[in-house]
Amino acid sequence: MTKFHFGDDQLDTMLIWGGVPEKISEHSLQSLPCCLSEMEVACEPGEFMRCETQEPLLRLEDLYKEFPKVPMQIDVKPGTSRLIEKVSSLTTQYNREHITAWGAFSHTTTVQCRRHNPNMLTFCSMVECAMYPLLMVVGLLPFIPIRAEFYMVPIPNISNKSGFLSTYPKWFCQLITPLMCNPVLLWHLQRRGVRTGAWVLNHPSEFRTADRWGFEGIITDFPTRLRDYEGKKEK
Repeated sequence: MTKFHFGDDQLDTMLIWGGVPEKISEHSLQSLPCCLSEMEVACEPGEFMRCETQEPLLRLEDLYKEFPKVPMQIDVKPGTSRLIEKVSSLTTQYNREHITAWGAFSHTTTVQCRRHNPNMLTFCSMVECAMYPLLMVVGLLPFIPIRAEFYMVPIPNISNKSGFLSTYPKWFCQLITPLMCNPVLLWHLQRRGVRTGAWVLNHPSEFRTADRWGFEGIITDFPTRLRDYEGKKEK
């Protein structure tokens, strides 16, 4: 599954135009500079993605046309209802509602996505990712309706090293890892039709950890590493 981000005020103001920060949304696509030929991987400091040529920014529609059968996860950053409407419209237009999951870190945005297009798949918001493990501990999860089709979470004691949870205390990440990644929780969610996955994992040792916990899928910045790992497992 390929993951993309859309929206978000912070991302929107990253363009430096003539030395002055400006909003990307205030410019036409044609006037924007090309992507950098070398970019550091966010979750792997010191690792770089490189391209021989500088390529223009892609639109979501370009990706839908180029990869019509590839499942995608769209992380819709908090923004306007127009953004949600446009993503929904394009996804429906290209008949991808059954292979495109959307949602957000923000619970409010995730709920807006579900209400706008209930036919599209959604993943858990961070509120839901925190709530379901706690409900499991107290024994109430079997009685609570689950609105999402995907439970996609970081493995805290891995993400604490360089990723999403790197600013959190190590002891806290060690504490919540067995809650968020509990095999019984994953088994229960899978039995109820919720697919489970871990992000962002980039090394074979991390892939093995996800397998041991019982995750069905892995999101990675290095697909070839994951492919090689899966290939060795099959031998």
